[in-house]
Amino acid sequence: MGGVPSGGSTWKNVIIGVLTTVAAYVIVHFIFINKEKNKEKAATIEAWDSMIRYEELFSENYLGAFCIEDTEEQLEAMIYEKEQLIKNYSLIGEKNNIDNDLASFATRAAGNATAEKKMLERYLSDYKKVNRHEPFADEEYKRIDSLYSSKMQMIKTRDSASFNIIFRNLSKKYGNKFKGASEPRTFTKADLIGKWKESGIDKIFHLENETDFVMMLDGKEYSGRWQLKDKTARLTFDDGSGSVEMHITRFNPAYFYFTIDDQETERICCKK
Repeated sequence: MGGVPSGGSTWKNVIIGVLTTVAAYVIVHFIFINKEKNKEKAATIEAWDSMIRYEELFSENYLGAFCIEDTEEQLEAMIYEKEQLIKNYSLIGEKNNIDNDLASFATRAAGNATAEKKMLERYLSDYKKVNRHEPFADEEYKRIDSLYSSKMQMIKTRDSASFNIIFRNLSKKYGNKFKGASEPRTFTKADLIGKWKESGIDKIFHLENETDFVMMLDGKEYSGRWQLKDKTARLTFDDGSGSVEMHITRFNPAYFYFTIDDQETERICCKK
């Protein structure tokens, strides 16, 4: 009877050796993948935070441009701010190691900003073509304003929807490390004391102190009392004509945006 070969368990050693090699590969591969994912996550969060800062700086400067009295200078300032935003979005889209969805979003956003910039340039060009000394110049200015305002609003609505989608997707993919835009700037009665001119018309609100105000409109003065509750300034006139409520939607030391009573149209007051 032949003896059992001394290497009778060799096949087990071979299999164990193969399995050990595979296990080592899987572990190394898993570590590598995790490192790459962590690198992508860190780069994506950093890029997102930069994008939010760019957006906030752009918003402050772009909205502040409406306080420029000369319309041509106003449009030139808005075009400049769009140029800066395009450059910043392009930088985001070219960053290494960031999430593909964020890179694609930045590229699309740069494209949308470019379309807005071109529209503002056409707006400025059409505005300059109007002879301000012609009898119907004001009507032509209003027509141009209405035309381009509606077009810009369409792009703004599309941008907002796209931004919300990418924010939700990245938050779901990487956790709650993603921040939205900063909370609106807070303000007090003391911040509102001073002279504020409503852009586009000859109206000035002079909030003299924490209780008294004077509104100057078309060369006439109307005095009264005012109070602030939450973000609404209520102005009551001394002549008994009633009161108005200014619902402040965005505050900056140099300007604030607001709506009057139950109207939807947003207006802007600029610090004098």
